[in-house]
Amino acid sequence: MILYYEEYGSGTPLVILHGLLGSGANWRTIAKALSDSCRVITIDLPNHGHSPHIPDADLGTTCDCIIETMRSAGVRNAHILGHSMGGKIAMQLSSDCPEILDRLIVADMLPRAIPPAHLFILRACEQLDLSKATRRSELDEELSRSIPQFETRAFILKNIRRDKDNHFYWQVNLKNIIANYKIVSDAPQLLMPYEGKTLFLGGEKSPYRIASQKTLILSWFPNAQIEIIQNAGHLLHADQPEEFCALVRNFLA
Repeated sequence: MILYYEEYGSGTPLVILHGLLGSGANWRTIAKALSDSCRVITIDLPNHGHSPHIPDADLGTTCDCIIETMRSAGVRNAHILGHSMGGKIAMQLSSDCPEILDRLIVADMLPRAIPPAHLFILRACEQLDLSKATRRSELDEELSRSIPQFETRAFILKNIRRDKDNHFYWQVNLKNIIANYKIVSDAPQLLMPYEGKTLFLGGEKSPYRIASQKTLILSWFPNAQIEIIQNAGHLLHADQPEEFCALVRNFLA
């Protein structure tokens, strides 16, 4: 299945894979900044953004969709950058089909299982009653009872749109995302170490603590370098976009 994607610039392809409840649109600023030296392709993952809704969007199926989408864009191999859930998918691609990767960039994700903390957020979203709301502020207020962090709510509410009758609806398919939550929580099924050049980026304030996992990272990605972005959390590309782009440019150069 071909997924929705947008392109910026020209040159060596750089494919960007977003995280849970995100979309390629969240990466437009980064994509435009990096398009001075790359042909940047941002892909909406299954059940996200403008891409099709797929009931069985497990890790393997998602990887197959990405490869087919790349081929439809005339791309046989590329640098691949994945953030969070997208980073886990990128790591799986490096194991399943390393020949399609030039270089790998993993932003704030590790090659191991993580606690299912996001399920609480997804359930809270599922219980949000869109039919009664007329303003987005009403949805934010209702969601705040379960999710007190304003930044998290603001990120989530980007997935709510209005239809032609001005009614709110979820652009993402929450039911399918919850059903395939293992793509977020489980460890990628890596078959062997990826020998290609790899960059792991972590946020200093992120709960994933990338810097403390050097042994784990190098066991699967022996040619990896690790960089930590100061004053950045899990959304390190949004917290410190200039430093994020500088580290990516230096690595790809």
